[in-house]
Amino acid sequence: MILNKTGLAVPLSALRTEDSPVIGEFSSLIEFADFAKKAGLSIIQLLPVLDTGAQSSPYSSLSAFALHPIYIQISATSEFQNCIQSDAGFKKLYEEFLARKNDERFDYDYILSTKEFLLRKIWAATIFRGGKIITDAKSAFYSFIEKNIDWMPFYCVYKYLKEKYQQASWKSWKKEHKKLSKDEILSIWNDESLQPPLLFFAWEQYIAFNQFKKASDYVKSLGITLKGDIPILLNEDSCDVWAFPEIFNQKMRAGSPPDGDNPSGQNWGFPCYDFTNQEKDDFAWWRRRISLASQFFGAYRLDHIPGFFRLWSIPDGESTAELGHTDPYSAISESQLIKAGFSKERIRWLSQPHLPTEDFIRLIGNPDTTREILGLLCDRIGREELWLFKSSVKSEADIRKINLDKYNIDESIQVEIFNRLCRWWRNRTLIEISKNKFIPLWKYGDTRAWNTLSGEEKSLLSELFAENSKKQEKVWQKQAEKIFTALKNESDMVICGEDLGVFIPCMEKVLDKFNILGLKVFRWCKNWEKEDQPFQDVHTFRRLSVVTSSVHDSSTLREWYDKELKRILIDIPHSYSDFFIDDSRKSERNYFLIEKNSPNFSEKFDPKSAESHLSIFAESSGAWFIPPLQDWLYLDSKYYSQKAEDERINIPGTVSKFNWTWRMTPKVEELSSDKNLIEKIRKIAEKHDKSERYGYE
Repeated sequence: MILNKTGLAVPLSALRTEDSPVIGEFSSLIEFADFAKKAGLSIIQLLPVLDTGAQSSPYSSLSAFALHPIYIQISATSEFQNCIQSDAGFKKLYEEFLARKNDERFDYDYILSTKEFLLRKIWAATIFRGGKIITDAKSAFYSFIEKNIDWMPFYCVYKYLKEKYQQASWKSWKKEHKKLSKDEILSIWNDESLQPPLLFFAWEQYIAFNQFKKASDYVKSLGITLKGDIPILLNEDSCDVWAFPEIFNQKMRAGSPPDGDNPSGQNWGFPCYDFTNQEKDDFAWWRRRISLASQFFGAYRLDHIPGFFRLWSIPDGESTAELGHTDPYSAISESQLIKAGFSKERIRWLSQPHLPTEDFIRLIGNPDTTREILGLLCDRIGREELWLFKSSVKSEADIRKINLDKYNIDESIQVEIFNRLCRWWRNRTLIEISKNKFIPLWKYGDTRAWNTLSGEEKSLLSELFAENSKKQEKVWQKQAEKIFTALKNESDMVICGEDLGVFIPCMEKVLDKFNILGLKVFRWCKNWEKEDQPFQDVHTFRRLSVVTSSVHDSSTLREWYDKELKRILIDIPHSYSDFFIDDSRKSERNYFLIEKNSPNFSEKFDPKSAESHLSIFAESSGAWFIPPLQDWLYLDSKYYSQKAEDERINIPGTVSKFNWTWRMTPKVEELSSDKNLIEKIRKIAEKHDKSERYGYE
């Protein structure tokens, strides 16, 4: 049975301690766990701690296995003092590094480059001399490499080559290194002349693993569950995509289908998995990931868990996600369409865009020039003023390759020509997924072909789509159950899944079967089908849930309160008996918790507001309650930043030095001595943990 637990979520990098004042490090967890224990918290949830190279986003991993060297505490290495005492340059740089402790947000690039330089100094000065390992830890070091031999050599060679090519993507490397077999990679690993640079990366991992293991063992000794985060996808420029191509389908890119907020969907650019191929060895690569994580964690979060049922796969070369499809999928055959009454010509009309000359003449002007330009990419249908894309055009990227410079067309018109061609490329009711096999476009109802069909034809197609959808859901369920069986059998860790934003009918049933906790973010838990979209009663949340007030991709509780919510709550559940409804404003779609005649009510967010909201969320029927650290710190105004938006971790859809570089204002030691804050947190945690109503044992 999964017991009620309360915890907090925090990026490891955000922790400040006396020993790690510039960026949170693996060792910072030791001091932080003491604070969590005092506050009655039993879970510490981290963002991913894998190596992301030059990318500050923890969800853009260079490796599925290697820890990020940026979290190594340099001063805790056994060789540190020798370098400080014997190398003036080392000492000066380290002191300059420590001077950055007062920066409001940390400088990822500076810290990464500085730490790597210092670590190389330690390695060169005291670990590696004359081509031989001279450390007393030689046997332990090589034992560590042997224990991780399934991935370590490939990671080290990848890092070495990436450095050789000045951090460029492996896709731009010379042919001799771009595509290597595993034996060829191991040949580089075993090259005696390359041992110094290659073993440096293994040594970094050795230090990182030891420091993290020491910290995680301490967390566990306090009875606290350390919860990790395993990103579902990997950066295309990663060791695993380069060294283990059989795991991935590099012809496709992962993303999400079109929706109200994203009418063209989202193309994340990450390569998709080849789960069919992975199944042949019972998902060994995934099992290795889980086995490694179990060295440190007692629970883990699977990012984007709907992706294990089906990924939204987009053909490489597409800029949007509109021509994407689910993978796996169930296709409709040509024979099924013919049986339903659609001729081959009608099927072509539905599955291939028919570009009218007239649409481009209005843009280009000259009919002959228009036909010549269309002829670069399309074949004309007889003498009709309709065109079909040539079979050589495989994606939007092929369209954008053509050169229009010789036509002396204004640049803005050229841009519109390409955009219009691409819009027509995406305008099809059916996607021919393989020869004579079809699936409906996600937005088929908006396509030209669909809107020319008769009512009877639309009805026939809709029936086919509905029947196919039911088959498809069974395929998704089967795939997810196979993967989760492999993951579940690999460790005793509690599995949590980020299941936001996607409705798959079978998903909750499957998660229940494998005791996987879903995610409930209160602000997004509404009865969307009702006119006024009221919040759901927290007592009705699925038992197997992680409940939270905000997440790393959202605003914090404070910013949500002050900027994103109207001060109104409509159709409030009976459980909120001390709240009221302003009937005069029922047309508003955003709601606010207002306590009737309560001293806790404040027009602007304050510690009483924080306590009131966190207490309500803690009453939920979800098993685990894990707000982010920022939301807990709002219980005392002295921990507030001047502006609420400065306390965000990430702003999705943006790339900047702001993202992923938040760190807590106080040091952990200050929190540990704050009896008032500790008592407030403990009181709320006890409300959740000791609730007999929800089966506490």
